[in-house]
Amino acid sequence: MIKNLLASVALISLSGVVATVGAREPQPNQTWPGFRGHEMSGVAAAAHIPDTWSATEHAKWAVPIAGHGWSSPIVWGDTVFVTSAVSARPFKQPSPGLYGNEYIAELQAQGMSDEEILKKTQARDNELPSESAEVRYMVYALDAATGKVKWEREAIRTTPYGGRHRKNTYASETPFTDGERLYASFGQNVGIFCYTLDGKLLWKSQWKPRPIYLDFGTASSPIVYQGRVYLLQDNEEESALVALDAATGKQVWRTIRPATGFPKSSWMTPFIWKNALRTEIITTGHSAVISYDLDGRELWRIGGMSMPTPSPLSADGLLYVGTGAQGDANRPFLAIKPGASGDISLPPGTRSNDFIAWSSPRASGYTPSALVHEGRAYLVHDTGILTVLNSKTGEQIYRARVGGGGNTFSASPVAAGGRILLLTEEGLTFVLEAGGEYKEVARNDLSEMSLASPAVAGDALYIRTESKLYKIAN
Repeated sequence: MIKNLLASVALISLSGVVATVGAREPQPNQTWPGFRGHEMSGVAAAAHIPDTWSATEHAKWAVPIAGHGWSSPIVWGDTVFVTSAVSARPFKQPSPGLYGNEYIAELQAQGMSDEEILKKTQARDNELPSESAEVRYMVYALDAATGKVKWEREAIRTTPYGGRHRKNTYASETPFTDGERLYASFGQNVGIFCYTLDGKLLWKSQWKPRPIYLDFGTASSPIVYQGRVYLLQDNEEESALVALDAATGKQVWRTIRPATGFPKSSWMTPFIWKNALRTEIITTGHSAVISYDLDGRELWRIGGMSMPTPSPLSADGLLYVGTGAQGDANRPFLAIKPGASGDISLPPGTRSNDFIAWSSPRASGYTPSALVHEGRAYLVHDTGILTVLNSKTGEQIYRARVGGGGNTFSASPVAAGGRILLLTEEGLTFVLEAGGEYKEVARNDLSEMSLASPAVAGDALYIRTESKLYKIAN
């Protein structure tokens, strides 16, 4: 009897240990592990967030984030992680709106040389290396309940190798966590830094700096899958897709990408596509969609693409991928079936083939990534044009100018429950009802520039503006 009693006590004690361990591991809906959340979908289907908010209404907290960064916040249970770049010298300030080619046309009309035009446009659009001071690349962990800083780390202090577009930052790459480690990247020209979740540096990896197209800076975020960190390092000199061991940072493989297409640099985040036949790494860049296996071997490609900024996603067995431009001429968005090999590009005048289920030549956003939710693909262009397609067939459901016009977008849309959230560059969020027609539910203004894509974890929405991070919840 005593033996049985001891066994019962031991079992109760063990159950307590298991319960404690389980309590430390948050449920999936309490996490948003990387850029665009789970599977890079931008969807939090079960979330219940308020329809309306402001800097005070439903704002559980709003905390200042030092420096300058457009990396998105990520969430793991009771902790929110975010990165930033801090400098003693003020950064050249961004402004919302498109930096179009009209200015170049004006300068050409004045008879200026190409060299003079480049200097003037860079002075308007870029912060050049000569204008930069030493930058502290920072990682912050915040308490999700209060917004208080749990810990902060200076990953590195250095002068930027290259410049950046005014609407980019030196901390635009969104970090990633697998629940065991935090991976904070500041781009291929600075490096990636791996921490325990309580802030201990485990390893770092850095590479030879390479020139980026027109000194626009970097933005491609890391992804982690089955013990490997995948990084896209497209630049104007030697582009590559890289796999690192997640535990040690050691390089597993490096696949050089073809130096073709325009531009050679890329700002998209690669996507792990787990389909019914295999698992693939999907990239855009060099005017193509290129798929690789998990050992870095090319599987298939599609040519005829445009600026590689939006990132792919998958839903209902299909891969969705697009590239954009400021104009309307070349913004292809495609739905791709599993199992392709070789070059599956579409011949001129065609919209589908054996592996491309459908394509829309003028639907993709230029900067924002697409959202696929409840059988509809939502695509917002920087100019505010929202195109909604049937995700199975590609047929247009509706097209609308968000808010009636006058808004520009860089952040990618998010689905929270039955709502579609579209965040403008000026910090105004349009809340739409998910459905077959354009129906605004609310307009919520934080009155400060915002280019970072929001995060949703539990029943809370996290929005980063130029100076603050907000937690919005009932």
